[in-house]
Amino acid sequence: MILGIGVDAVSIERVKKLKGRALEKMFSEKELEQYSKLENAHEDIRAQFLASRFAVKEAYAKARGTGFNADVVPNEITTGKEKDGRPFVILSGKTLDNAPRAVVHLSLTHEKPLAIAMVVLESEDSGDSDGTV
Repeated sequence: MILGIGVDAVSIERVKKLKGRALEKMFSEKELEQYSKLENAHEDIRAQFLASRFAVKEAYAKARGTGFNADVVPNEITTGKEKDGRPFVILSGKTLDNAPRAVVHLSLTHEKPLAIAMVVLESEDSGDSDGTV
């Protein structure tokens, strides 16, 4: 059963202005480590990285139906990448503690001027054998 769907689009140009504390409030330590490894990359690549990650956070909060609040904190939502390139979400802190038991399906894309993410939360409950929940 689908518990929620969220979509978000973020301006790649807009995130170029983020610095210091704003980055720490929005991005996890792991994401900031990955971002720092892009220090020699073109600024558009760096901005694309941040914009896509922030779009995931917004899309997840929308799928939860809450937006950001005390129970859904941006820097407690981390985007990771499987070896084959598929993105996934890792939750921590209050965001994890208050999360529904759900599989998080994630798709993201970026093409200037936007980074776009879609999140679908699917119940972990398998339901009856006839497919009903």
